[in-house]
Amino acid sequence: MKHNYKIYTPDEYAEKMVEFSLDRYLKKLGKDIMRLKVVDLACGSGNLLLPILETLLKETRRVFGETKFSEEWITGYDLDREALDILGKKAEKLLNSYGIFDVKIRLFNSDSLFVNIEEKFDIVIGNPPYLGEKNNKDIFQKLRETEFGNNYYTPKMDYLYFFIFKAIEILRKDGIIAYLTTNYWLKADSGSRLREILSEKGSYLKIQNFHFSLFKEAVGQHNLIFFWTKSKKSEKIEVEESLSLKIYNHFFVSQKDIYDDKKRVILINPEDRKELKLIEKNSNYRLNQLLNINQGIISGADKIFVFDRYDERFKEYLKPFYKNKDINRYTVSKEAKFWILYLNKNTILNKEVENYLEQYKERLSERREAKMGNINWWELQWARDERIFKGGKILVRQRCKSNYFAYTEEDFYGSADIYYLTSKAHKYNLFYILAYLNSSVFLFWYSYYGKRKGVNLEYYSTPLKDVPIYYEEDIEERERVIKLSKQQLLSYNEQIQKEIDEFFIKKLLIKR
Repeated sequence: MKHNYKIYTPDEYAEKMVEFSLDRYLKKLGKDIMRLKVVDLACGSGNLLLPILETLLKETRRVFGETKFSEEWITGYDLDREALDILGKKAEKLLNSYGIFDVKIRLFNSDSLFVNIEEKFDIVIGNPPYLGEKNNKDIFQKLRETEFGNNYYTPKMDYLYFFIFKAIEILRKDGIIAYLTTNYWLKADSGSRLREILSEKGSYLKIQNFHFSLFKEAVGQHNLIFFWTKSKKSEKIEVEESLSLKIYNHFFVSQKDIYDDKKRVILINPEDRKELKLIEKNSNYRLNQLLNINQGIISGADKIFVFDRYDERFKEYLKPFYKNKDINRYTVSKEAKFWILYLNKNTILNKEVENYLEQYKERLSERREAKMGNINWWELQWARDERIFKGGKILVRQRCKSNYFAYTEEDFYGSADIYYLTSKAHKYNLFYILAYLNSSVFLFWYSYYGKRKGVNLEYYSTPLKDVPIYYEEDIEERERVIKLSKQQLLSYNEQIQKEIDEFFIKKLLIKR
């Protein structure tokens, strides 16, 4: 089984991982340095193991006055024979340069997840492969057939989780894991068991969370470097949060404070945590108690259903179709640049549209919902309840850098990258809720507890449902906010927004 995931750790970050991992050992081992054991379970050509080897060679000179080498220092596993050969040659050249000849580091051309590794290590370091199950089911299935894989498998997990589980198993007491991964598992439902075991069996030493990719070859990734010890002694975690190369936050937090009530890892500096707790305490609802939250249309074939001009032939079925960029703060674009053939189970086709669609019948019939018999071959794949596109509603882009929530009473049909928020009861005023969703208090809370992809916030149904909100019960106070919100719809004004922000700051961020 050969995987295509050759993405090696950038030297800059490899050096930092090595330095942090070895630092505590070099301070306390002294002459016991010869018994240190380090392993990389997917080592590639060794840009993590080679710096460790050189550091240890230098350390023996300092401790013993001469260069020494232990064959047990370095162990590497990888499926790529070519990469291992490169590593072996580089290691030999490095050893020779320090006057060490006729020795080799231990390298195994195998998948470490399938190997019963009985020895224990002081450091497990690595940049394990990132593979989702969806497009790699055969790889996951083969591992699930083993005792190890079956024991740790969780639906929708990433393959890298297995490497963390393996590292925990083969680590000595007080040993260290130093891994570069994606940061998805900190909050993902599929990472709950992983987080639980990491919490039970040890403690984090340092977490570096990058909301961008460290790899030129994988631009859409968001990476994480974490250092974890198989010990419960560490009370404080050093945290570095980087939204970009310029926006950076550094703080220390206790082990227990990194988890929210759903056992997700949320990295919050202590001062912000106090304010977030106030928001939770002073809120009187969750958003899903006030609003229905629905995703827009999935056609399954936009090129067939969506038009860039109004076609008189299909006027009976055409609806104004908007893009997510048509949603701004408070307001939406007035004119649609696109039109969609809105066809659901209740639609009766006339000859004009039937003839048009007939030429695409084979393609439309191949869509999953059509093949399963859940829709007619000519329907939109997910037309949704048409009522969400009509009447008063709040709209938000699925992904944007800030909190751009808009309101409209016009027909507004949109794709799955738009979410529709409609009131569950007439007593909950949408203009009041709109003001809150566009406030700095909401943005502050969602920036931590919401879903994020790099610098962008993602407004999916699940995180939106969990948003705490203060819904003012005093009618006069509520009407004041409603009036301000309606003014923003007419013409956005920063001073008015400041008044809105101050109202919610007073209600949610002041101790009562």
